[in-house]
Amino acid sequence: MVSVVPAFANTDTTGGTSGIASQGNGYAYGFPITISASGTLQSIGVNWGTAPTGHVMVALYTAGSSKPGSLIVSSASTAVATSSGWQDITVASTSITAGSYWVAAQIDSVDSVEFATSSITYYPKAYGSFDSTWSSSSTQTTSEQWNMRVTYSTGPPPADFTITANPTSQSVGAGATASYTLTVTYGSSLTSGTTVSLSVTSGCPAGVTCTVTSNSLTASGTATLAVPTLITTPSGTISITVTATCTSPSLTHTVTVQLTVSGPGSYSTNVHPEAVQIIVTVTWTGTGTASVVLEGPSGSPTLTESGQVIYDRLTYTSGSTTPTSIHRVTFNISSYSPSSAQTWTVLVSLSASYTVTIEVS
Repeated sequence: MVSVVPAFANTDTTGGTSGIASQGNGYAYGFPITISASGTLQSIGVNWGTAPTGHVMVALYTAGSSKPGSLIVSSASTAVATSSGWQDITVASTSITAGSYWVAAQIDSVDSVEFATSSITYYPKAYGSFDSTWSSSSTQTTSEQWNMRVTYSTGPPPADFTITANPTSQSVGAGATASYTLTVTYGSSLTSGTTVSLSVTSGCPAGVTCTVTSNSLTASGTATLAVPTLITTPSGTISITVTATCTSPSLTHTVTVQLTVSGPGSYSTNVHPEAVQIIVTVTWTGTGTASVVLEGPSGSPTLTESGQVIYDRLTYTSGSTTPTSIHRVTFNISSYSPSSAQTWTVLVSLSASYTVTIEVS
């Protein structure tokens, strides 16, 4: 999107694709055009080889199979510029999406609007206005050639706002927290001081709370979406939706981000009767942070590292700056000491390759 709003980018005058729209040559009065990004239509331009006298009107149509489809918007009658070159004619502010369109122009020194594709020229049924659809056709041509262009903003409409996210997707290991930057951009006439409130409305992983800091904005700015995961969060991709609302004027927009979670490694161990401790040691080389959870039979109880005895150590080989890491957690299970043999599960979250040692005492 355009970073300064409103900021309207134009095509060049030589044909081809430039700026934020595509334009080229056609028989007099119009041709197909491709718009590369969604935005708000501002004007339609005509590049006069030799400026005619009188007035001009321009219009934008949806794409048809071989001619313009339905009328989207047309301009008021505007005096033709007295010199050759580009003349941009203002049209009503209209939201448009990326895709194929047709543009047309009509000057009052001729009695029809011609439109060319290959050897077939289409024109409206009536002079002085643009028909809602094009139906009549003719094979007449003209030696005059024009260029036309579309000028539009990819920012929000003047009295509106947009919300975007960066990044739109990312991957984390189970137990980590993902962070996204949310950018809210006010349109040029959306009053500074108007409050836009942000909240997570769907998709947060089970068992955690997603938060938006700076969740109330009164002008263009940024907020941070934090999506925590648990070591028990299953592998897979989830979609988290943030809704931005404004009450005066009444506006609502959403943005959705993707989060791919890599689930933890799962390791079973036999726990003998009256065991009081389970010691889990994770060893790896390089970067990364290990997180360990201990689950009893069928997932109950679930013991995290909080409140347990934790030991960490780094060792370096002479001449190397890459450490070997040791992360050890001693789980006290005396309150859950089994009266018979059980199978407990150790869950380890770590992106690097690692070795796990489990001791029961």
